Amino acid sequence: MEIEIDAKEFSVVTTIVAVIALILLGVLGWLFTPEGGKVLTYSEWQLHKAEREYQRELRNLQKTCEEMTALLDKPLDALRVQVAADRILNDLEKGGQAVLQPQREAVAAAAQALRNWAMGDSRERAVEAVAEASRKVAEVSDGSLP
Repeated sequence: MEIEIDAKEFSVVTTIVAVIALILLGVLGWLFTPEGGKVLTYSEWQLHKAEREYQRELRNLQKTCEEMTALLDKPLDALRVQVAADRILNDLEKGGQAVLQPQREAVAAAAQALRNWAMGDSRERAVEAVAEASRKVAEVSDGSLP
C-alpha cells in the first residue's frame, strides 16, 4: 500500500496556513501595540506596564473610597461594615506601586476607622478618615473620581 502526497496540493495548504498565521499575528500585534504605533524597547515596555498597573491600582483605590462612602451613607450594619473593612485591609496588604503608598495608607486608615465605627467608635472619625482618603486619592487622579 502506497500513500502519495501531491506536492502541489501540499504547498497550497501550507501557503494558506501561513497567510492565516500572518494575519493572526498582525491582529495580535495591532491589539497589543501601545499608542504611537512604535516598537518599544524593553525599558519602555516596563514603563508602559508600570503605568498600566498604576492606573489599575488608582482605579481600585477610587472604587474602595466610593464603597466606604456608601457604607457610611447607610444605617450602621456592623457585620457588613466589619467584613468590608477587613476585605479592604487585606487587599491593601498586597501592596502595589510605591508612588501610591500615601494613598494606600490613607485608605487603610479609613478602613480601620470604619471597622472601629462598626465596633462602637464615633461615626464622625470614620467620616473624617474616609473624606481624607478620598481627598488624597482624588489629588493624584487629577480630582476626577469616577
